[in-house]
Amino acid sequence: MKELVRVSSANEAFSKSEQLRAAMVHIITALCSFFASRAAITAGLIPFGLAVVSGVPVMLTPAAAVGAFVGYIIPAVGSGAFRYIAAMLAILSVKLLLGGDRKLAEHPLFLCLLSLASSLITTAVTFKGLESNVLNLLAESLLAAGGTFFVCRAVKAVMRETAGLSGDELASLLICISFLLIGADRVSVAGVTLGRLLSVLLILICGKYGGILSGTVAGTAVAFASLLSGTAVIISAVYALSGLISGIFSLYGKYAQIGAVAVATLIGVLVAQSGSAAALRMIEIIGGSVLFLVMPRSFGVLFGKMFSAYPQIITPSGMKKAVVMRLQLASNALSDVSETVEQVSDELAKINAPDYGEVISRVERDACTGCSFRLHCWETKRGVTLEALLSMTKAVKSGESIPEEYAPAEFKGHCLRLQRIGSAVYKNYTEYALKTAAQNRLEEVQSVVSDQFSGISCMLSDLACELSTEEKFDNSSAALAVEGLKSLGIGVEECSCCIDRFGRMTIKAKLKKQRDLVLNKRQIMKMLSVVCERDFDVPSVSEVGNDVFITVNEHACFSVQFGVHQICAGEAKMCGDAYRYFNDGRGHFTMILSDGMGTGGRAAVDGAMASGLMAKLLRAGFGYDCSLKILNSAMLFKSTDESLATVDIASIDLHSGEAQLYKAGAAPTLLRRSGRTGKAQSNSLPAGILRDIGFDRANIKLKVGDIVLLMSDGAVSEGTDWIRDELTAWQDGTADDLAEHICECARRRRSDEHEDDITVMAAILTKAV
Repeated sequence: MKELVRVSSANEAFSKSEQLRAAMVHIITALCSFFASRAAITAGLIPFGLAVVSGVPVMLTPAAAVGAFVGYIIPAVGSGAFRYIAAMLAILSVKLLLGGDRKLAEHPLFLCLLSLASSLITTAVTFKGLESNVLNLLAESLLAAGGTFFVCRAVKAVMRETAGLSGDELASLLICISFLLIGADRVSVAGVTLGRLLSVLLILICGKYGGILSGTVAGTAVAFASLLSGTAVIISAVYALSGLISGIFSLYGKYAQIGAVAVATLIGVLVAQSGSAAALRMIEIIGGSVLFLVMPRSFGVLFGKMFSAYPQIITPSGMKKAVVMRLQLASNALSDVSETVEQVSDELAKINAPDYGEVISRVERDACTGCSFRLHCWETKRGVTLEALLSMTKAVKSGESIPEEYAPAEFKGHCLRLQRIGSAVYKNYTEYALKTAAQNRLEEVQSVVSDQFSGISCMLSDLACELSTEEKFDNSSAALAVEGLKSLGIGVEECSCCIDRFGRMTIKAKLKKQRDLVLNKRQIMKMLSVVCERDFDVPSVSEVGNDVFITVNEHACFSVQFGVHQICAGEAKMCGDAYRYFNDGRGHFTMILSDGMGTGGRAAVDGAMASGLMAKLLRAGFGYDCSLKILNSAMLFKSTDESLATVDIASIDLHSGEAQLYKAGAAPTLLRRSGRTGKAQSNSLPAGILRDIGFDRANIKLKVGDIVLLMSDGAVSEGTDWIRDELTAWQDGTADDLAEHICECARRRRSDEHEDDITVMAAILTKAV
């Protein structure tokens, strides 16, 4: 991991650990150069030692030259190694002469040209004594130049010590390693080559710690190197396929990954080879797999940093503004839809609303057509007739099936078709009542739909407001967080570091779910606190599909000691009061208490629905007002019967100590601040009664030791004065003890015979540890 603090001094002294680290870097460079100089390809060409000497930084060039010299002096293939030594010495001389000009001496293009020229010149001088043709020698020089470019890119990427590599850096590193594996093929025991064994290990490591991308690149690089060294095409293709399979099956654990790679490789080997050759290849596969299994975890952390792609740092800027604008436009559009639905519904209601006058007209038409007394009844005695029809409709409305029996005596005395009129009244008024009920229900549905559009509009508006008020995204801290997590062996795919309008930092990281993934929350907290130089809380970890999300927030100044106690009404097994409490991940502790109408199962359903839905909406980041609007419309639409529930919310900011109270038909809330007890009450309506309801709200500043009590109606049936006295006198008890004490006292003090559920939620503000 990068140093977090660098101290500059004119007379800087290196510690023993720094000296040891520098020595190890030079030794590793020499070994890499040695194996590269042993990497012989088709036609006996060995250009990669020159590529390493040319591509490494000036500081490491002598070590690379020593390794290449030893590798070339021990003949890899036949003879002719002295021209490589001559070319290597030419490269070394030029780089050392230009050492004062680091910009030129380490420029990739210059180094490529240097290796190309050195190889061509020495080849031209010794051409007569060489067995290869001109094209092979030209290809060798081009390979030396191309290898130099990849070495230069790979060394810079590794020395930068970031938490991951970009795509071109990863490809460059793996191509360089594949060159070294060709050289390792020269080491063999009983026909089993070290290079092929390490090739299998490389493919498994890249698939495990770098996913599909690294596994595929590793397989392709190994396959290309195998082709250059003269390996059969089918075997090389198997290497390429194994890299892809290794990345895909890495999600299912080491054993599944090894099994999948082994099966794919076995099929290719059996197709291309047979007998002892196939047996040797299988031994190499098994050997690489065993090395992969026994590899220490510390090596895994190192390889995870080397072979994983650099995670995406989320830095919304212009996109953020575009998203905010789109959300605001969508919010306005849905608000217009809601208003349009209401206007159209009102107009249609005026047109299609059932008319009682139409009932009277139809009764006259159905029963009195052709009657000789029609003019007398409907003109001369119209008042008496209408009074009679009204009496009969009242009888139908009350459930009577023979309404003519309830007509006035005067009307009965002169009506010639009394029974027919009764039947007509029953038929037409029943139809009128059904249409009226249907129209009322339709209007309820339309109002609920309108409220839903309005609620969604409000939710989108809240999201747009929240996005627009985020202060900034700290990319440097996000990069440090990624690097810190990598040092713990946690590979991150995406990471964002957001600082809100209050200056509080939140880090969110996304990584792939793996069977052997171990997340130590306290280690993560300590590491991120160090690298970002802020005090963080223990992270929250959630899983969604195949992804794992880590969210870390700044450590708050306060914490809450929470307690709750409930007593069911009478002998009921279900409590009509429901509660929720949670930390929203943004530094707020929230309590929700809902009291359903009545007691028992019906009240429990209403209370649980109200508290549960509010908790989900608030945890998702939506505002209190729009959450209440969504809840209210859901309660109205839930049942044709009356369904209501109170909503009582207390949200405490753990950074500032500010508490916000929201009440919709809820019982009073009692607070003790600095030893003095007060009361917050409201006159708002519960959810589920009317369409347009809202919260009564209050803001209170709390300190350490202050107490907040949320209570249902059953706890305050005898008033709140006694609760105020109990709360003022409360000393040295937990929040659970306080909630239980108030509940038991409320049950004992109840003087009427009415039983009600009792719930008390207590929150005591304490100093965070």
